[in-house]
Amino acid sequence: MKKRDVISQYNLPDEVKFCRKCTMSNQRPRIAFDEKGVCSACRFNEAKRGFNWDAREQELIDLCNRHRKGNGDYDVIVPCSGGKDGSFVAHQLKFKYGMNPLTVTWAPLRATEIGRRNLDAFIRSGFDNVLGTPNGIVTRRLTRLATQHLGDPFQPFIYGQTNFPLHMAVKYNVSLIMYGENGEVEYGGDMKNAFTPTRDIADHDKHYFSGLPPEFWAEHGVT
Repeated sequence: MKKRDVISQYNLPDEVKFCRKCTMSNQRPRIAFDEKGVCSACRFNEAKRGFNWDAREQELIDLCNRHRKGNGDYDVIVPCSGGKDGSFVAHQLKFKYGMNPLTVTWAPLRATEIGRRNLDAFIRSGFDNVLGTPNGIVTRRLTRLATQHLGDPFQPFIYGQTNFPLHMAVKYNVSLIMYGENGEVEYGGDMKNAFTPTRDIADHDKHYFSGLPPEFWAEHGVT
């Protein structure tokens, strides 16, 4: 079994430092601090104050119009767990911009009671939803391996969360997927994709799959 250096993989710091504005630590992967000790998330938040939001809304309207089908089929896929981000995006798309969204949810290993209630309440407010529930045996095995080799039992959920919307887009012939947020820039991370709606596959692999190749899982009997 190949030994993996998690500290080097995530480039963890020898000395823990905190952002002078939000107290986010430099232990977050890919976060950057400027010479004043302010993190990239805070700097991006400051930059948003200078955006022309009217112009950006028109870009959104034009985007919706390009993908609007007008025949009752779904226009857009919105990944949503019932939380604030995806729920707000789906609500705005449907009730403000006249889109017909299909919300999709990847089930966690164990949902909390309040989390399940939030999702149910969101669906009852007027949304179609597809819930993907993975094989429990496979999920437990992946979770155990991720805990042992990455120190992160949440990693298998990230796999499903990021891939399930793509599968549903193909299944329902939907050409637009709109996420609730860009966690890399909103919470501090790689700013490379801060101003583009697309993402290089190598970046996607690094940010969400911890850079683990398929061979890693094959080593442990997962194919």
